[in-house]
This record gives sequence, C-alpha cells and structure tokens, in this order.
Amino acid sequence: MFGVSWSNLKSARRQNWRRAAVNRAKGFGQDETGSILIFALCMLILMIWSGGIAIDVMRVEAKRTHLQNTLDRAVLAAADLTQSEDAKLVVTDYFDKAGLANYLTSVVVTGPTSGEDLAYRKVAATAKIPVDSMFMHLLGVDTLNATASGAAEEGITDLEISLIVDVSGSMGQISTSGKSKLYELQEAAKDFGWHMLCNPSTSYLSGGNCSVEPGKVSISLVPYAEQVVAGADLLGAINDSTLTRYSVTNEHASSNCVTFDYADFDTPLLSVADEIKRTGHFDPWNDASASPSRWTCVADSKDNWRILRPFVGHHSDLNYLINNLRSGGNTSIDIGMKWGVGLLDPDLRPVISDLADPARTGGAISVDPEFTDRPYDYDSKQSMKVIVLMTDGVNTDQHYLKTPYRYGDSPIWRNSDLADRYSIYNETTGKYYYPYNSTWNDFPFGDDDGREVTVENTKCTGSKWWRGRQCTTTFETTVVDQPGYAIQMTYPEVWETFTTEWYAQWSWLEDPVLSNGNAEKNTRLLNICDAAKAEGVVIYTIGFEVTSDANGVMRQCATTAGHYFNANGWNIADTFTIIANSINKLRLTQ
Repeated sequence: MFGVSWSNLKSARRQNWRRAAVNRAKGFGQDETGSILIFALCMLILMIWSGGIAIDVMRVEAKRTHLQNTLDRAVLAAADLTQSEDAKLVVTDYFDKAGLANYLTSVVVTGPTSGEDLAYRKVAATAKIPVDSMFMHLLGVDTLNATASGAAEEGITDLEISLIVDVSGSMGQISTSGKSKLYELQEAAKDFGWHMLCNPSTSYLSGGNCSVEPGKVSISLVPYAEQVVAGADLLGAINDSTLTRYSVTNEHASSNCVTFDYADFDTPLLSVADEIKRTGHFDPWNDASASPSRWTCVADSKDNWRILRPFVGHHSDLNYLINNLRSGGNTSIDIGMKWGVGLLDPDLRPVISDLADPARTGGAISVDPEFTDRPYDYDSKQSMKVIVLMTDGVNTDQHYLKTPYRYGDSPIWRNSDLADRYSIYNETTGKYYYPYNSTWNDFPFGDDDGREVTVENTKCTGSKWWRGRQCTTTFETTVVDQPGYAIQMTYPEVWETFTTEWYAQWSWLEDPVLSNGNAEKNTRLLNICDAAKAEGVVIYTIGFEVTSDANGVMRQCATTAGHYFNANGWNIADTFTIIANSINKLRLTQ
C-alpha cells in the first residue's frame, strides 16, 4: 500500500526538473549582474564610429580652410586694379604655388582681365578637393568634397566726394620739400582727382585714357580761408529753387558768403533755419585811415578761384580749378567742413538739379548735367559719400557783423556833391559831427542851407616890429550855403566805403564786429564731423605740417584714427593716393 510505481516516480522527477529549469530561466532573466558591461561595449562601438566620422570631417575642414584661404588671396590679388597681369592667370598662379592647381574648378572675371586702364574689376572663383574617408566608408561614404568659393571686387561705385582744401595765407609758405605748401597741395589734389574721375591705377602725370564711367564720381571742391565763397550761382539757385525751403538774405550783392549759426553745426543740413544769413561785406583788417580792401568775404569777380565748385565730373575741369587756387586770409576749418557736408546732404538736391540745368543761366552750366539727381539719399545702396578735409594750421578768428549792423540805416550821412563831406550822428546829443573840419552841427552836411551865421574877420597892417602892427576886426553876416544835400547811408553802403576800424573810432558809436575764436570753432568743427559720421559719411582728414593742436582736432574729426594722415611736403601726394586707393577699396564680396 505504501509502494510507489516506477512510472509515477519518473513523472515526478520530470516535473521537478521542469520546475527547476523554469526557475533558473526566470532567475537568469531577472539577474542584472554584468549588464553595464554590455551597455559599455555598445557605447564604445558608437563612440569609435562617431569619432571616426569627426576625424573625417576635420580632415575635410582642414583641406577646405587651406583651399579657401588660398582662393581668397588669389581673387583679392587678381581683382586689384593695379594688377597688370591677366586676372585668371593670377588666380591660377596662386593655386599652382600652393600645390592646389588641380583643384581649381572655375575663374570668372567681370570687367577687363588685364591692363592699366581700369575702373572696375570683379573676380570670382571656385575650387574643390575630394578627400577619401577613413571611417565613413563603413557607412558607404567613400569620398567627401572640400569646396571653396569667393569673389573680390575693386572699383568705383557712385561716389560723392567733398574735397575741402585750406587756402589760407600760411599755405603760401615754403614746405619741407622746398616748394610752397599750396604748390604741393595742388599737385596732390590733381593726382587725387585723376584717380577718382579718370583712372584709379595711374598718376595724372603718366597720362593715358580715362576709364571711369562718366557720371559715376562727382567731386565738390571747397576752398576755405576765413570764409567759404559760395558764389552767386549757388546762392541764387537757393533763392530761385521752388523746391527748397531755404532762402538767403540779400542785404547786399557785393559778395556771396553766408554766416552759419552755432546750431547749424549740429546737423548735416545746410541750415536749421529757413533763412540763411548772408555774410556782411566788410573789412575788419585795415585801419581807420585806409579804404576797405581786405574783405572777410571776397567778391566773386575779384577772387573767383575762391568760389566753391559743386559736383565736378571731369578731371580736366577739376585740374583747371585746382591750378587757379591762391592763398590768403585766416583759417576756418569748421566753415569749410560745414559746406562740404551740406553739399552731400540730399536736402540740397533741388538746388543742385537747378544748377545742372543749362537753361537756367542761358546755357552756362554750373554743375555737370549728369548729377541732377544728387546728392543721393544717405541710405542709397548705389552710392558712397566721402569727405577729404585738409588743413595746414589751426582755426583762427572768423569775423562777423553784429545783427544790427548787417542792414538798415546807419548814423553816417554822405554829401551828394562832395565826396569828403561826411556827417556822423550822435544819438545822445542829437548833433552831427563833421570829420573834415572837426565841428559839431545841428544838421548833416548839405542840409544846413539858408541859415545866417556871423563870420569874424581880422585884418592886420604893418610888417616891421619897430613900425608897430595894427589889427582891425570886423564882423560879417553871411548865409550858409552847403553844396549838395545829405544822404543817409545804409550799413552795407558804409562797409563798402569805410573799414569797421573807421566806424569804431568814434567814441559814441559801438564796435560793429564780433568774432569766433579757436575754441568755439574747434567745437563747431567736431559737431559737424559727428553729424556727418552719424549719416554714414566717410571722413578722411589731413594735417599738412600742422602743430599738435590741429593734429588732435583733425584726428577726432576723421571716421577713425586710421582715417587721419599727418603729411608734409614730401609725402602729401602719397597721402592723397593712399586715400584714393582706400576709397576705391578692394573688398571680398563673398
């Protein structure tokens, strides 16, 4: 009864074995011992794979960087307008010397490929190096390509340049070269004009044909001394134009300068006011006994070389104007700069358009007709505005008339018949002073007619002392009969006839003249420089054998310290050439 059959025992053993196997399988599945090792092995494989890809990419990037640097240098050298070799050969030569000649795929040249008569050139190139992969071939990528492309161009875009030159008295002095400063300036400025208006790659002395496209570059020549002579054409166009808000006062027609207010130097606009004040035509230099001749603003007809010339487009015209420059007077860098900036401001476009119209003055053209649409807007993509400002000294005094003495009736009366019979009114006493006989009178000379006066006459006889001498006095009543009649003079008429020293010598009259000095003029200069730079105008400045004072203010005026040049008689021509090359700047465009 207690016996177990063999078959039952075998069945029980099988079940126990199966349960044990199932338990071992479950335990193995739940056992985490050694799992990190498997994960680490997987990650190691991935890291080796990624590292291999990175190595392949780094090899390609190294090849690409070398290729791109070579290509950039090649296209820059080939696009240089002073480069006389064939542009494509220049690029090929760069790649050949770098051992990369087989990888240059294309070279495209826009403009002349070689030669000196160039105004524009663009060079574009592409290159490709195939790099065999070391690891990525496991992914089926056997070759990677290192590619490079780039383009460089040099040339003249639409340029508006204000060339502002010092023609004060010190420019007549001898420079370090042994020739006058003015002569050295003229030669340098003519060369600059040639580079800009005719041929960027040669000097005007070497001649040759002009290659700059007409209408691309305009140069406004602004000579300055104590004042800038704007000229009758320009001021007349400001008054005549129906599209401009400006007008210029017309107290006189003897000369054509304007007096800017302090606030005008805070803006590139020609003026913040609608009415611009014409500078008085007066002589603050000669003494009281001299006739006026040293004017703060000279007449157009007397010194027409001083007149600013807006928007000149042909180098021969510019050369003529530069050759005619002379020297004399004080120094007003701030006024020169103010006019130079104002001529670049688009607010003046209607005036320039009028000046470029041949019909305006019966066929006489004051501005080249190609420039009717200038000055361009500041944000124009097609143009660049540049100022080149030079001086050989510091700002000195600029004289101007006090407002009450610019126009209106004066206290001076002239006689219609006798040129030397003037009367000067004293408002305090109500009397008129006659300078010709030093007397005070109730009427200006010429208006005191019909009045009876008693004249004392004394006659003496006898000529020897021992005979005695007898004198007899008689009184005679006569009627005053002054010739002509008295005419009250306006202030502009007074300044045409007398110096301001003559006027100020009379104690009962006020000195009519004020002046701006160095400190104020330096501040005004820096203000207008800042206003121009804020609009994107590029400013180059030149100190021509200047003192440290001028050196400092001119450096501050420039766009950067690198845009300022300290020149002398030996290198001023090179300085202008450097500036010309900088304007015709070589640049990578891709």
